[in-house]
Amino acid sequence: MNTKTLLLAILFIVIYSCKNEEKQDFDFGDELELNSFIEKFSTKSIESFAVDSLLTTSTTPKTRAELEGMRTVVKIYDGKQNAGIKVPGFGGLTLGRKQSNMNVYFVETKIVETPTDTTVYGIGYSIHYLFSKVKRGIDITNLASVAASAQLQSNKTSVSFSLQSFGIVGKDLGKFFKPEVNSNFDVDGFGVIQSKIDGIHNVITDSILASRTKFTPEKLYFISSEDLRN
Repeated sequence: MNTKTLLLAILFIVIYSCKNEEKQDFDFGDELELNSFIEKFSTKSIESFAVDSLLTTSTTPKTRAELEGMRTVVKIYDGKQNAGIKVPGFGGLTLGRKQSNMNVYFVETKIVETPTDTTVYGIGYSIHYLFSKVKRGIDITNLASVAASAQLQSNKTSVSFSLQSFGIVGKDLGKFFKPEVNSNFDVDGFGVIQSKIDGIHNVITDSILASRTKFTPEKLYFISSEDLRN
């Protein structure tokens, strides 16, 4: 190989090597930029997911253990001021002007606050009374007297009741607590309510029965956070 040919060969190798090196540097640099972008994007996504989860799920109770102690909430609606509202526990029945409604909720609750809403979650049960007629002089909060009057003077006292449970499911619950809707409240009805209250309390408080029962806190639309703060 003469000198001229050798010089041309060396020049070709140098040029080729430089071009190949430049190409490798470009590819490597591009890969670095892509990896950096992916890393930043992934980190941002994880951080965003963590914040969203905190707001939407982490504060929402999933088990009974996350709830607070049992509370009693009583709400009374007079037909003169609240005619036309849906009566809780009565399947969409509306309150008449000459009727009154009393609702008693026994619930274990937790107040869940988010930037946009405040909601009460819980489990428990409720009793709803619809007073169509009550003998003059009888206090509706004295339920034993109301039941006796409905039994003996049905033309002067007419009352219906409903029973509901919230966030409690299990075979034992079905044995002790059957929902009631628009049932007649008299002496027999008074006895039914007392029996079913005892039954559901057995399910809630007995460790063996409770272990066979599923408690799933749900939104309690009929109770506000203010009801629990009073």
